[in-house]
Amino acid sequence: MYQNVTTSSGSKSFWKLKLVDTEFLKELITDHANRPRNQRHLARYTCKCTGKNPLCGDEVSLEIDVDQNSDVINDIAFRARGCPISRASASIVTETCLGMTSADAGLLAKHLRETLTEQCPPTLPDQLSSAWSKVTPLTAIRVNPARIKCITLAWHTLCHALDNPGSTETVD
Repeated sequence: MYQNVTTSSGSKSFWKLKLVDTEFLKELITDHANRPRNQRHLARYTCKCTGKNPLCGDEVSLEIDVDQNSDVINDIAFRARGCPISRASASIVTETCLGMTSADAGLLAKHLRETLTEQCPPTLPDQLSSAWSKVTPLTAIRVNPARIKCITLAWHTLCHALDNPGSTETVD
């Protein structure tokens, strides 16, 4: 797991690897997969996207209500089928991004993808530290490259929905 590290000058400027308790990770995935948060349909939404991973059959549909004036995600819901990791990640997306601006949600999704693909992600703004702490355990799932798509499908779908208001579909 990665954590933000405070330098001697007091600034939070880099991330370092931190070991994740595998039992905690299993419990988190099991909890979100078996008792998903926000798994429902929205009566009203501004964006909707269905993301599909043809390699394993995972599918995630997100419905998002974004306030047109403030760009804040007022409500977000999902429906998913597939492996527990994919379903858990979708649940974590909805729990984490509710109340964020769409720009911050997109930045968080990009940071996750870059972290998982071992790129050097830029430092997140301080206002996303709390949100990143909810997402960080997903970065410890390093079974094989195909599992990265299980983790990122919901996040990719989120970005596609926010960038393309209305109803869309994407393949990750």
